[in-house]
Amino acid sequence: MATTRFIAEIALGVLYFFGAVFNTVYTLRHTRKFYGAFLSGAWLEPARSFLRTVVLPNATVFTMALILFETTVAILILGQGDLAGPALVAGTVFCIIAAVVSSPGGTVGNLALAAIQTALALAR
Repeated sequence: MATTRFIAEIALGVLYFFGAVFNTVYTLRHTRKFYGAFLSGAWLEPARSFLRTVVLPNATVFTMALILFETTVAILILGQGDLAGPALVAGTVFCIIAAVVSSPGGTVGNLALAAIQTALALAR
């Protein structure tokens, strides 16, 4: 079981790392388009309101914070130290928030990732 947990955690750490790279390379240059797609796909009105009033007006700062968060979570998970568990919990919260502002398909995917990270954090 420890090997399966290790592989799953490394996969999640790599996923967060690639998320940070993607947001650095693409999202920083296309913030309005990127978050505009979330706005048009979000299926909950409070999520659309949040995207419209908080994220879009501050898209560059929001993206920089997202990159910092994803990089930190990736390093902590990949490092497999004492902070990997709290990083998985932070990732769980992130995925739940992402589920709320996503399209229905994104909601399902993010909730699945949240469940996986919760299980891994509890197994530590």
